[in-house]
Amino acid sequence: MADDELIRDDEETIEVVRDRRPGVPPPDGPLGAPDVEQAVEVESETVRRRADGTIERDTVREERRRRMSGDRIALLVVLLALLAAAAIGAWWYFTQSDTTTVPTVEGLTLDRAVMRLEEENLKSDIVTQPNDAAQGTVFRQDPTPGTEVDDGSTVQLLVSGGPKSGPVPNAVGLPESQARDRLVAAGFQVETRRVFSQGEPGTVVAQDPAAGADAADGSTVTINVSKGSAQVDVPNVVGMSRSEAETELESAKLVANAVVVPSDQPEGTVVAQNPTGGQLRQGETVRINVSQGPSTTTTTTTTPTTTQTTPTDTTTP
Repeated sequence: MADDELIRDDEETIEVVRDRRPGVPPPDGPLGAPDVEQAVEVESETVRRRADGTIERDTVREERRRRMSGDRIALLVVLLALLAAAAIGAWWYFTQSDTTTVPTVEGLTLDRAVMRLEEENLKSDIVTQPNDAAQGTVFRQDPTPGTEVDDGSTVQLLVSGGPKSGPVPNAVGLPESQARDRLVAAGFQVETRRVFSQGEPGTVVAQDPAAGADAADGSTVTINVSKGSAQVDVPNVVGMSRSEAETELESAKLVANAVVVPSDQPEGTVVAQNPTGGQLRQGETVRINVSQGPSTTTTTTTTPTTTQTTPTDTTTP
């Protein structure tokens, strides 16, 4: 007999009550848990026997509502959440492509960097730019090392083309300070060398590299700055003692080359020089002839000897 079935049998009426519901009603939740209504359909059937022996049936359907506890709702919510998470995970798994980690290629030569990327199934986009790094080496990459990318992705490689270069400005003929400012403003370092020159003292008479030459930024340009002419007047030292003459020539930034020669002049006296005057470059040599003093000589007197001969008288008979 079905659940909640009631049969009453008397002379006139048989009543059958059947309870039709979706399933077993949920157990009562803990105290304080919120309840939720649940629809339950109840069917009542009344059977009457008439006097003539026929049967009359009356059927009544009634919908009753029962409450469902909050725990049941929570369980359903968790179940739905798990199903949603599983669906999202499946979607992510089936839509993902194979990935790889970008390796570090900074500091490598271009050939080695490209080969390293190819080993990871990655492509290369090469861009050459001026840089202080060694020419032909990778100084930056994008994406950065360690980034996860799809297989076959492209990594941009910035390769050093060497330091940036430009033409060297002209400095010849300028005062040293002005020449230095011009070169520094163009991105070069300056080294000064002072030389003897016919140019105005303090002006640049030469430079290396020459004006207009292409040179790397930050490289050094050497400028030759005139310290004036190296020509000096040759003093006259004839008649001076050897030591006086050497001191005089040294003061004129010349070098004395003393040669001792015979002379009637007192010993140690300069009796001649070459050149006798004019100009020489500083450091050149002046020859001075220094007397060795009068020479000492011995005079010998010779007396002639006369031999007399007596003539012989010879008589011939």
